[in-house]
Amino acid sequence: MRPFAIGVVGLGALLYVVGLSAVRWWTVGLQRRGVANARAARDWYLLAGGLGLLVAPLLAFTLASALR
Repeated sequence: MRPFAIGVVGLGALLYVVGLSAVRWWTVGLQRRGVANARAARDWYLLAGGLGLLVAPLLAFTLASALR
């Protein structure tokens, strides 16, 4: 495996985890303020997880190519 591919996979995983953590932090804040319930928070988390699987690798490839 080439170093570029390893970097893209690693960066994609990092972006995915950071994105999901940000959504989790955001939904916990909404629950704490009473704006959302647990079901709405779960729905946002699942939506972010699904979209993140598509967006994170594409963004990682773009960033790795630009930084090359």
